[in-house]
Amino acid sequence: LDLTSCHTATVAGFAIEGHVPLDDIVRLIETRPASVRGIAVPGMPIGSPGMEQSGIGREAFAVIAFSGDGARQVFARYPARD
Repeated sequence: LDLTSCHTATVAGFAIEGHVPLDDIVRLIETRPASVRGIAVPGMPIGSPGMEQSGIGREAFAVIAFSGDGARQVFARYPARD
């Protein structure tokens, strides 16, 4: 449950949870990493896709890849930005 967010989709057989940047979804589909079932951006970080706010920067966030057995790894990192 700690990877949950407000939106869930299935794309090309992968679960996509939360405000995942499009480039990461495309990379996931193109590379199809072994054992990865999906990617997630937990919560709703300010500045992630769909959470942009005028005059406010971006919170740091990570895109997490997860497998069916519960294993996780960082798929991408996005640093905070003013």
